[in-house]
Amino acid sequence: MTKNINQKLIIFLGFFLLSFFLRFWTLFVSVLDKDESIYILGADSLLNGNLPYTEIWDNKPPGIFILFSLTMLMFGNSIVSIRILSILATTFTSYFLYKIGKTTDAKQGEKIGLLAGGLYAIFSLHNDGAAANGEILFAPFVTGGFLLLFQNRKLSNIKVFLIGLILGIGMQIKYLVIMDVLGLVLLGSWFRKEEVRRKESEVKRKKNGKLVNNFQEFTNKKFSFVFNNLTFSWCKFYIILGVGLILPAVIIAVIYLFSGYFDEYIYATIIANSKYVAMLNFSWSDLLSRLRKQVLGNILLWLCLFWSPIYLFVFARGKFRQERNLIYLFLWFGCAFLAVLLSKRFYNHYFLQLLPPLCLISGYVIIKSVDLAPTNSVEKYHYREANEMKKITAKTEKPAFINYQKLDAIARPFLSKIPVMPSLANIILCLILIYPFAQAGYNKLSKNWEFIYYRYIQKIDTWDDREAAIAKYLRQRISSNDYIYVVNYEPIIYYLVPTKIPTKYAFSSHLTAMSQILPIDALTELDKIMTKNPSYILLAEKDNISPEYRNALNQYLETSYFLETTIQNVRLYKRQDNNFSAIHYE
Repeated sequence: MTKNINQKLIIFLGFFLLSFFLRFWTLFVSVLDKDESIYILGADSLLNGNLPYTEIWDNKPPGIFILFSLTMLMFGNSIVSIRILSILATTFTSYFLYKIGKTTDAKQGEKIGLLAGGLYAIFSLHNDGAAANGEILFAPFVTGGFLLLFQNRKLSNIKVFLIGLILGIGMQIKYLVIMDVLGLVLLGSWFRKEEVRRKESEVKRKKNGKLVNNFQEFTNKKFSFVFNNLTFSWCKFYIILGVGLILPAVIIAVIYLFSGYFDEYIYATIIANSKYVAMLNFSWSDLLSRLRKQVLGNILLWLCLFWSPIYLFVFARGKFRQERNLIYLFLWFGCAFLAVLLSKRFYNHYFLQLLPPLCLISGYVIIKSVDLAPTNSVEKYHYREANEMKKITAKTEKPAFINYQKLDAIARPFLSKIPVMPSLANIILCLILIYPFAQAGYNKLSKNWEFIYYRYIQKIDTWDDREAAIAKYLRQRISSNDYIYVVNYEPIIYYLVPTKIPTKYAFSSHLTAMSQILPIDALTELDKIMTKNPSYILLAEKDNISPEYRNALNQYLETSYFLETTIQNVRLYKRQDNNFSAIHYE
């Protein structure tokens, strides 16, 4: 028992150290993704006593703001805390994938799990996964729910409720987790069907040592009872799972109801998201273009996905029962892929939802395919040689005087000096994995060293961090009572500069390009912002502002502001009523 606990702890710490090494450089960066920045602002507002959507608005479920705020309470109100959250989330997901992988194969499960967890740690950095995006944060909940299902196919009511609760929490981070829930429900139903078949086969077995010929009489009493009992068990499974699934949403809705912000909650989480999905038509060409990019950027995982049908129908032909766990993983992957399709936008980080089942499929087919290779076990070679020596000695000596224990004691030191040759399977496995693991290790080691050198040795606190440089510039020129307005740039500036935010729509794209999903008129909101006389207006050189909004903004800039400086393609406009000379800052 103690040995098992120690082994689990060592494996967990191994995944933690791997994730920490790969993500260490993120501790020094202010912005990795714009979405992450609005989550930080929402969490900071929540820590100040404001419910999500009241002071900082976004069309995401409230779970991600709650998770961020809890992390800030534990590790400190800083961006570093969020980076630690990403490391922990990746660690738990890798560990849960390892545990799931162990259940997929009695012989090679340990290797499958370790490989799946390692692949997730590496490839979760792709597709904007370095940031604390929703897909990174709900992955531990999704994999935790599937782990409970895979570990025990005959679940107790408490475990079924716990699975629903865990996935319900994940859904409060992103609603598209519902497609993972669909995959789990289908698998749960599949497992129940297997239970029915097993019970049915038991009914058909011998009774009192003789085969039951008159099956009808026995069936009426026994099989009908079993079938009805299992049917009731299915219904109970769905009901208990559903109760756990909706419980977090019910609790949150009740809090908003009694706080008087229920309408804001419904609009932000349901109505705005419905409008957001309806804004864009489904595009097959866009999907194929993004898929091509995914395959080229994560080629090992996708090659394993394409190889898996060949493995299943060629090399494992006639062994579907033994390989059914691979089919289960395909079902999970298919449901996750439906979530990507439902989004219709195919942003890079949306594909992170595919990663847990994709890593498990990859680990499974790599280990099982490599295991098909012939092995040259040195241990078998040693024993074969020892047996040959025994036979030779038996021919030259009388059997009564042969001491085989003494012979083994003499032979083993000699045989241990034979060079240990790795098996062909291990060589193939190393060749498959050496590139992604070596590339990730080299790239992150180089990046980690760069940040350590410039931040701690050269003492350049804003190295490779444009947002930190802008914030440092602004902090020297404004007070905490001033306003700044970030038009189309990173909202993290609001967090880095201790000043006031002129609008609760701090995510810039909501006003400048996606105003259709808002409950207000964008131009009216711009007028309200400008009545607060922001000391600075930040405008990035991007063509991501609607013409109407840009024209209205230009009128304010022309009449009340002048371009004070430009920091790495971000223009800082200052109000004309303060006397500052225009300079150019690089």
